[in-house]
Amino acid sequence: MRLLIIGCGAIGATLAEAIQGMEEFDIFYITDKNEDRARKIVSKCPKAKFISPTDESIKARLKNVDLVVEAASQEAVRHYVPIVLGMGVDVLVMSVGAFADDDTRERCFNVAKRKGGRLYVPSGAICGTDGLHSASADVIQSVELMSIKGPKSFQENEYLLAKGVDVNALKERTILFEGPAREAIQHFPKNVNVSVTISLIGIGLDKTMVKLVCDPMSDCNTHRLEVWGAFGHIVCETDNLPFPSNPATSYLAALSAIAAIKRIAGNVWIGI
Repeated sequence: MRLLIIGCGAIGATLAEAIQGMEEFDIFYITDKNEDRARKIVSKCPKAKFISPTDESIKARLKNVDLVVEAASQEAVRHYVPIVLGMGVDVLVMSVGAFADDDTRERCFNVAKRKGGRLYVPSGAICGTDGLHSASADVIQSVELMSIKGPKSFQENEYLLAKGVDVNALKERTILFEGPAREAIQHFPKNVNVSVTISLIGIGLDKTMVKLVCDPMSDCNTHRLEVWGAFGHIVCETDNLPFPSNPATSYLAALSAIAAIKRIAGNVWIGI
């Protein structure tokens, strides 16, 4: 198989290292607006090759690529995913927050249906999505997500700055936001991608409730998912270690992508 990674941040770099060791891939490509960062990763991975992030270059490479992994940004999802799916190529999306926008989501989903390219979204930094998915086959009354993170995760957040909230000055656990997932991802695009994932699986962006908490004593990113439905009751809590280079992102998010890529490459899915 051949694969293309779009984005060379913390997750993209981790994926490249993992794919380098997978026998299913004989070659993979990397692209990023920051060419120096991309080439640095390529220099460490013999199987990797750099390609320019221009539409022309990517479209040319898609002709012999089996899977594209977006690990860049919501903007990258809006721009590249329709192109990839439009050529009938499978794509795995990390910046699922882009699908909080109805137009973007419907456009991508419809192109996938029409052109045959599969659109994958890994579970990310949260556990319990398998149970939620099963529960969605019947009635779900409520889905609630509470995310607790340290001050470093909320640095330079425009929503908080506009409200005059200095997360570095907090002395105790403080609720920064409480409301529907649609608003949560709008105000905290780097912190609650998982809220969009569970919303799309469950009862939607407007009914899924999110509580975002800053804990000055926290050294991990905690997600607590609670679901009530015809099946019964789910409570699932995940304490994630963050990337040292990107405190807003949990290491488990990258691992979920690696696990998904292994399943896609091996064509065996257990626990879906």
